[in-house]
Amino acid sequence: MDVLVDMVGELVIGYQMVYQDEIIQGIKHQRTQRTLGHVSKIIRDLQEVAMSLRLVTLKASFQKMARLVRDVSAKAGKNIRFHTEGEDVELDRNVVEEIADPLVHMIRNACDHGIESAEDRRAAGKSPEGNLYLRAYHQGGSIVVEIADDGKGLDRDKILRKAISKGIYTPDRDLADIPNSEVYNLVFLPGFSTADKVTDISGRGVGMDVVRRNIEALRGKVEIDSVAGEGSVFRMRLPLTMAIIDGMVVRVGTQRYVIPTLSIEQSFRPAPGTIHTAVGKGEMAMVRGELLPVYRAREVLGLNEGVCSFDEGLLLVLEAHETRFCLLVDEIVGQQQVVIKSLSRGVAPIRGVSGGAILGDGRVALILDVRGVVTRATTAA
Repeated sequence: MDVLVDMVGELVIGYQMVYQDEIIQGIKHQRTQRTLGHVSKIIRDLQEVAMSLRLVTLKASFQKMARLVRDVSAKAGKNIRFHTEGEDVELDRNVVEEIADPLVHMIRNACDHGIESAEDRRAAGKSPEGNLYLRAYHQGGSIVVEIADDGKGLDRDKILRKAISKGIYTPDRDLADIPNSEVYNLVFLPGFSTADKVTDISGRGVGMDVVRRNIEALRGKVEIDSVAGEGSVFRMRLPLTMAIIDGMVVRVGTQRYVIPTLSIEQSFRPAPGTIHTAVGKGEMAMVRGELLPVYRAREVLGLNEGVCSFDEGLLLVLEAHETRFCLLVDEIVGQQQVVIKSLSRGVAPIRGVSGGAILGDGRVALILDVRGVVTRATTAA
C-alpha cells in the first residue's frame, strides 16, 4: 500500500512536469487542453482513492484506551468513567500508529495527576466519580484528538516554583506577566515533573517531552487548556495524511519554498505606513488593527539573496501554535498539492524545514515548518 501511494505521488509529480513544460504550455489547441484537463482529473481521483486506502478509523485505538483507563484507575484506587466521541473519524494509518504512545502517556497522566481521589473530589464539592473524555473531530483541515478531564487542573504556581528551582525563570521575574499558555508548555520540557512522589503510573519526569516530539514529527502540534479546580484539556492537532499537502510555493531570491496553506492567514503588499518599529520588539506590521512581528525570509533562512525592502516583496501572515507573525518573501509562485519527500538520512535535521518536494519543473523546494521558522527567527533576533 505504501508503494502504491508512493507511485501515485510520482505520477502526480510526472504529470506536473509534463503540464508545466514550455512546449506543452505553448500548445493552444482546444482538444489538447481538454485532454490534459481530463487526465489531470483522473490523476486527482486516483490520488484520492490511493490516499483513502491508508485511512483507518480511530475505533481500535479508542477501545485500547478504555482498557488502559480501567487498569490505571483500579491501580490508582480511583473511580473514573471513560467517555469517547468521534471514534469513526479516519486518519492515515501511519499517523494512528504514531499517536498510540502519546495517547497512553496523556491518559496515564490524566488518571494519576489530573483526576483527584474520591475523598478530594467530595471535599471540592464534586461527584466522587471522575470523568475522562477522549474525543476526535475535524477542524480546519486537520484532525483534533482531545483528552479532557474534570479533575483539579494544572497547578500554575507549582509549575512556576519548579521552573524557578530548575533555573528556567529567575526569582526576580514578574511571574504574573507570564501567560498561562507559556507556563503550561513547561510540562513538555525533558525531565520536568511536578509529581510529589514517583509511582509506577507516572511522575518519573519522562513522557510529555516524548509526546511533543512524536506529535511534531507528524507535522502536528500539542496544546494545553486548563482551569484550576475544573480540569484540563490536552489537544493534539494532526494532519490528515503524511504523504501529500496543499502548499503555497513562494520565491526567495532564486530559491523556491513550500508553505502549508493551512498555516497561511493572508498575504498582502505592505502599504506605506504599515511597518512600525517598536522599542525592544523590532519591526512590526499593522494587520487588521493588530501589530505583528515581521521577519525577512532571507535572514531567517540564512540566504544571501532575496528582497530586503518591504516595497519590493510580499508579506505572508502565518500562524503557528497561537503565534502570528509576518514573513517577507519575494513573490508567491502559486498554490499546488505537493508530495512530501523526507530529507536524506545524511542531512542533519534543519530547524524550520519539515521535508522537500519536487516541483513541476523538476527543481526541489524545501517545505517550511512554520513553528520552526518562528523559533529560528526569534532565536536569531
